[in-house]
Amino acid sequence: MKPFGLIKPVIIAWVMCSACDRNLDVKPTRELESEYFSDEERMQRGVLAVYAKITDLYGYNANTPSHKLWLLPGDDLMSNNPRQMDNFKGLNGSDADVNFIWNRLYQLNTRANTMLEVIDENTGVYKNKTMADQNKGEMLFLRSWSFYKLWSWWGKAPVITERVRSLSGIYYNPSQGTEMLDRAIADLESAAELLPATWPLTESGRVTKDAANGLLVKCYVTKACFNGKNAQDYQKAIAAFERISGSRKLTSHFGENFDYRSENNEESLFEFQASLKTAENPWLDNDFTDAVGTMGAFYKHFENNFTNQGTIVGPTSKLVNLFEAGDPRIAETFVKDTSGAFSFNGGYQMVKYINGERGKYAGIANINSINNTRILRLADVKLLAAEAYLQTNQLTKALEQVNDIRLRARRSTSNGTPAAVPANLSTVTMQHIMDERMRELAGEEGIRWNDLKRWHKAGFIHLGSWKKTDFGMGPQYDETLWGFDVAVHLLMPIPIAEMDSNPEMLKSGQNPGY
Repeated sequence: MKPFGLIKPVIIAWVMCSACDRNLDVKPTRELESEYFSDEERMQRGVLAVYAKITDLYGYNANTPSHKLWLLPGDDLMSNNPRQMDNFKGLNGSDADVNFIWNRLYQLNTRANTMLEVIDENTGVYKNKTMADQNKGEMLFLRSWSFYKLWSWWGKAPVITERVRSLSGIYYNPSQGTEMLDRAIADLESAAELLPATWPLTESGRVTKDAANGLLVKCYVTKACFNGKNAQDYQKAIAAFERISGSRKLTSHFGENFDYRSENNEESLFEFQASLKTAENPWLDNDFTDAVGTMGAFYKHFENNFTNQGTIVGPTSKLVNLFEAGDPRIAETFVKDTSGAFSFNGGYQMVKYINGERGKYAGIANINSINNTRILRLADVKLLAAEAYLQTNQLTKALEQVNDIRLRARRSTSNGTPAAVPANLSTVTMQHIMDERMRELAGEEGIRWNDLKRWHKAGFIHLGSWKKTDFGMGPQYDETLWGFDVAVHLLMPIPIAEMDSNPEMLKSGQNPGY
């Protein structure tokens, strides 16, 4: 069902030795890289092991889930345990989540760079030459995604596009301006040419042309916002959107986007492929040996459970109040809680990935879920395209995208009878689009905070004037705990470990205000 969950590792031995006595010539106990990539099947193992690294961002990770970084900053979610990712107070480069995600994104980047080199050096092992191009497209996509994430969080970071083979020359300069985002865009443009339109059913979840074009839409619209609402960037976003296959549709029901029974569907562009075997251990680090670690997704930040380390995450009052009464998406997004665990936010629990049967856990202690985390889906891309159309004065097309989302929303009832709301809009503004993105995409992977930052940069909103209530924090939230500073917190602090180990980053300096 999910091919990446059962991937065994590519074992690469780095052997450095010298000897005069032939008696010391001992056969390696593991295969050398020069011998390993001997056929197409082994090339696929290498490629899929790069996908598998995404587990570190969405799994339990040996009791160190990193979800707070991509869940909490914003106005759609809040926690019961005010901390740096929730209120920004005391946030600094020693934060464990900041260091962990930076490190794991670069591990993903390194694996993608390694496989790009391996593919170029081993094209002769491919019986199907098209597969070599497709594999290269996959690696470019994953590398671009790591660049997009790094740039979105930190603004500057080394742009590493080659395999690091020695300790010499390992100190890379940080990127400048949109350099890293531009590199992500260039990789995606190439990937879109190389990737297949579809994969066989047995390979569900591997990225396609539509995935590359969808992420291009996100990157170009983001760049436009940071580039003075640049019309050319918006036009490039539109061009990428219009290259997405006409067969790609919204699911018939909103809830299908968060249910393991409808994974990798027609709306899905890129998902983390969660998968579990009974013997997998969530308390062990995931590094792809057979009985070590887990490849499940972690959603118990949304539950009152011992595994969430005391941090329960729920919808803000701002999110709850934004929905029009009767919108079928409400029941698929949050529910009224009666246990008392969610009194910190007025008593509402986030249920997108854990609603009813969706909360299907497996493995040791039932910690992780088999339900894929949806990283990029068509609804997100359609609303980004609506922005691009609106900013280039194509109002009819902008309205069409927003109304498509609202039509699917009102059809997403439990009994199949369409609801009266949300009704089609007769005109569309940026406020309509911003509100629809919050309703449609609340609590999903890394979306809301990036939206708020880019809208601020474009001048659609002014985060400098926002108070805790604008971020959705209710009156029960202690004012003295609030620490947001727009001059500082649009970027995360550069990890201390990076500053300590890379003199070029140290020379460039910490992000302002930290």
